[in-house]
Amino acid sequence: MFSKDVKHKMSIGTLKNSVEFDIVFRNATKFNRNSVTIYAMPLNLFCGHLKKKKKFFRNIDSCNVVGFSINKKVAKACKRNLLRRRIKAILHNLTLQNIINGYVLVFICRKGSTDMDFRFLEQHISYSLNKLIR
Repeated sequence: MFSKDVKHKMSIGTLKNSVEFDIVFRNATKFNRNSVTIYAMPLNLFCGHLKKKKKFFRNIDSCNVVGFSINKKVAKACKRNLLRRRIKAILHNLTLQNIINGYVLVFICRKGSTDMDFRFLEQHISYSLNKLIR
């Protein structure tokens, strides 16, 4: 199927700490629609900001980096994890189709986002990302 190098480059990394989230919140473009807000920022710009924070600098080998902010008031842990897995699956499909590559994304999910089925959530995210990136 894929060689190790290609599969590794197609992987989706995650934001690790609050400093990384703060960089995205301050410098990224934002798109708010219904119950999901998406912040998008080019990966090379993110790495440039992260280099300035020498204590928190790390090498990022993946083609996209994702962070999630889902409040406890949205749903129980099982539903929050289901939503997180669905969004990761959608992003993996978009990455394989080369629709989105080289971005840092943060998803903020509110009440109502757990009620969306997979197809509606996929349409919602792909529409939002097309508006953000193009």
